[in-house]
Formats: sequence, structure tokens, C-alpha cells
Amino acid sequence: MTAEVVASQEACVQQLDLYNGTTNDSFCPSTWMMNQLLCVGVCWPTTPVNTTAVIHCPPSKWWLTTTRTLQLYCKPNGLWANDTVENIISKCIDELTLDLMNKEFGLDASPEQVELYENVTKNTKILQIVGYSISLASLIIALLIFYSFRSLHCPRTQIHKLLFIAYTVWLVLDVILSVDLTQEAETYNAGCENGIRERSQKTIRNTPILCETFEVFREYTRFCVFSWNFVEGLYLHRMVTAAVFRKANFKLYYAIGWVMPIFPVLGWAVAMHYTSRQKCWLGYNYSPYYWIIEAPRNALLFVNLIFLINIVRVIITKMRETNTTDTMQIKKAAKAAIVLVPLLGVINLLFLPEKPDSTDPAWIIYLYFYSTSVLITFQGFVCALMFCFFNGEVQQAIKRKWTAWRDSRNPQSRRGTATTHTCISEIRMNSICDASTDNNQNNSNDITAV
Repeated sequence: MTAEVVASQEACVQQLDLYNGTTNDSFCPSTWMMNQLLCVGVCWPTTPVNTTAVIHCPPSKWWLTTTRTLQLYCKPNGLWANDTVENIISKCIDELTLDLMNKEFGLDASPEQVELYENVTKNTKILQIVGYSISLASLIIALLIFYSFRSLHCPRTQIHKLLFIAYTVWLVLDVILSVDLTQEAETYNAGCENGIRERSQKTIRNTPILCETFEVFREYTRFCVFSWNFVEGLYLHRMVTAAVFRKANFKLYYAIGWVMPIFPVLGWAVAMHYTSRQKCWLGYNYSPYYWIIEAPRNALLFVNLIFLINIVRVIITKMRETNTTDTMQIKKAAKAAIVLVPLLGVINLLFLPEKPDSTDPAWIIYLYFYSTSVLITFQGFVCALMFCFFNGEVQQAIKRKWTAWRDSRNPQSRRGTATTHTCISEIRMNSICDASTDNNQNNSNDITAV
């Protein structure tokens, strides 16, 4: 015989305390089974003896469908058949999901390897939230500075501002999703460890349409960051290598920075909508369709790498023409490269290899996750530091503003000299900004001030 499919796991859970510890020759009592690895539990309802209970697959982040069914036999003596929960739950998993789980966890890993992997990923998630938060705060302050001083309004800083805006929006989305993931994971894991028979609270990741929308916008804004990195490289390359500097073509820059990313991201989203079987497109970075957006993004980074190499070559060439010593040439080239690497985003090329799983050696797991967490999440902070806070023009603008404010509060210093000094400084600042765009002779000298 086969029992009716239980439509409500909640109704079954309510029976657990009622029949806990009860033995009866006429039925098998309600029983809870938990798979610790997947943190998935099933509740078997009170079932007559010599009958097979049939239930739907429980909800899980690992699969969308719950139409598949699980079976467990109630023996004539009122005891459930001796079957493992792993064997039972495995019937809910399709081949694609199983492959994803193997990449995410390494199903052949030992318990110690799984524990180490989980601890590292948990710690790096916290590090990522800290890094993203610091970068976000730095970029917002940098944007406020750039928009507050008219002397800083020029094509070079305008591109910086647009890059910082793209960074900021991406980081806001990433922080929201990272916090949401951490919150959901803590609730999920706590419930799993304590045997709590409740679903996770409502989070973004438990709301498929909302979650997928967030993921689309996160990938779009991340693509925009790469696009504006490319615009930075294109602009600087033209500024350094062109015999006569041309006016910045912002229509082209806007098309590259904001419009171009729409098409690959939209194509990827459509592909995921029709092919993914996981909630929130879980593990979409393992899907072959992810290369719809990953390939053009990495192509932009490779072009920027070429720009970087050529810019350094031009700097060295120009210094040789002025008979600069070899030591000075090396220092200037090294300084330019160090400054331009975060601006052009080429550091992201280091993380093209697929991330390790729990079966890989511990040192590889530590190296990969901690290095990516530090280098990627603090990129926004480094950019704000180098191209705003440490920039000489920005520092002079802030000093002038501070001096003007201080003088305005001191009536004795409001005569002649203060006003004249401010005006002269304002003219000088504008000339510096203009010189970086209109005069090409000194580009090799101020390239590190970009």
C-alpha cells in the first residue's frame, strides 16, 4: 500500500511532538530526518504499518522544483525502514544540481576538508563586507569632493567621477546581497545545527524574482565598472600617445560605459531564466552562459593591460629623450604602473582561474579566497585614495577652501591678500586641469597624477 502524498510538511511537523517517543503496532510515528551537508530536512507523516509513505521533495536552495517525490516504507512492526537520509534526499537532485554541488563543496571531500572550506568562506564573507563598506564610504567622499570644487571639473576628473559612480552602485548592491546572504546563511545553518524544523526567514535570496533582479543589476553595474576602467585606459592612452590631443568624446565614453554592458547582461539573463533550475540562479558563475558577460569583460581588461604596457613604454621613451638616468626611468615607470593598475582594473585578471573547492590543498584555498577578498573588495578604496585623497590638485582645492573658511571667520584677515591669493590659486588650479588635457608635452611628467 502507498499513503497519500502529504501536501503540507507543516502539518507533519505539528505531529512530531504529539507522537514523539510513541510506539504503536498499527502505525509508524511522525519522524524528522535531516541531511546536515545540504541542511535539508524531511518530515515523514504518521503512516499505517505495511504502507509506503510518499512526500514531495522539501524546499531547498539547491532546487526549484518540489514535484519529485520521496518514499519510505513503514514496516509491520511499526518501525520505519532503515534507509539513510542521504540516499532519500539524493532522489530530489538532478544531474545539473549534483554537478553544481560537487563544484561548490567537493562531494568527495572529507568532513575536515568541508569544515575548513566552510570556515574560510565564512571568514572571507565578513572580510568582503568590511572591504566593500570601506570602499563604498571612500568613493562617496571622493565623489562629494569632486562635485564640490569647480576647479576640479575637467574631462579627466569627469571620467573618474563616472567610474566612481559605477563602483558605488555596484558596491551598494554587493553589500546588500552579501549581508542578505550572511543573514540567510546564519539562519539556515543555525536551524540545521539545532534541528529546527522551520524554513528560513524571508530574505532576498528566498524571493526568486527579487533575487534574480538584484543579480542582473549587480552584474550590469560590475560590467559598467569594467567598461569605465576601459574608458580610463582609452583616455589616458590617447592623451599619452597622441601627437595632438583631441577633445574627449563623451558621447562615445557614455556609450561604452553605460550602454554597451546592457546587451551581454540582457543576453545572459535570458539564458539563465530559461536554463537555471536553482533558486536565485545559485551557482550561475559555473554556468557556461556566464561567459556571455565574462568574456567581453575580460577582453576589456586585456586591452587595458595592453594600454598599460604601452603607456609605461611611452613614459620610458620620453624620459630617455630628456636624458633621464636609468634609475629615474625605472622609478617613474614603476610608479606609473602601480598607480594605473587599480585605475584600469587589470588586477582582476589574476582571478580568472576557477575558484578551488574543498578537495584542494588548504594553502590554495587560503591563498585564493583571502587574496581575492582583499584585492577585489578594497579596489574602490585604493582608487579613491590615489586619484582623490592623495591627488595634489584635490589637496590644494581643499586647503584653499579651508583657508577661505578660516579667513571668513577672522575679520582681520579679510582684506586684500586673502582674496588675491584665492583668485590666483583658482586660476592656477584651472590651468593645471586644462594642461593635462590640452598640452601633450608634459604628459609623461604628470601621468602619475591621474
